[in-house]
Amino acid sequence: MMRSILFFILSLFILPGCGSQKVITTKYYVIEIERDSIGERDINRPPVIDQYCEIGQVEVYPAYASTQIANRSDIKELTFYAYHQWAIRPAESFTRIIQDYFDHEPVFKSTSGRFWKIDPAYRIETTVYHMEVIQEHNLFSAHLDVEFLLRETDQGTVVIHHQADETVALAEKDINLLASAVGEIFFRELSRFSDKIIQEIPDVQ
Repeated sequence: MMRSILFFILSLFILPGCGSQKVITTKYYVIEIERDSIGERDINRPPVIDQYCEIGQVEVYPAYASTQIANRSDIKELTFYAYHQWAIRPAESFTRIIQDYFDHEPVFKSTSGRFWKIDPAYRIETTVYHMEVIQEHNLFSAHLDVEFLLRETDQGTVVIHHQADETVALAEKDINLLASAVGEIFFRELSRFSDKIIQEIPDVQ
């Protein structure tokens, strides 16, 4: 009887402790842009360049290619968040942004990740060299280093080149702010790359 009473008393102390343990869940973040940033394509507006363009899969350097989110706290030191990850690999997110952009902006006659029975005149190649949180003491910034190329497919010649290495301060340590900043930087530089194409390619043709 005494053993039963003792077990019951001990369980009152042990069980609340077990029940109060906090369960940590992984949070997932998306790299995207607001749909209003692109708008609807005017089907009556002719393309600036009456040629087909293939959109290559974005290449992301290996340290940043997975769903892990990188934090650079020193020149050569990267750590990765344990409970914060990208929802999908960055290469897929960035490739989708490029495709959506040119689907709505009539720069080319048509764009696609792959053409059947058509030899596109151009190909867009994109490389992300760095994509990370930069931490200096208690200050946090979003860093994106990206390069865009427009290449002629017949000769392999690069006709348009645009590279940007940008760092944007974050108001606080919040991965949502990082995701928003990365998306905004990428979209802004993609727009500048597109402007270069519009301004320079018609003169080349």
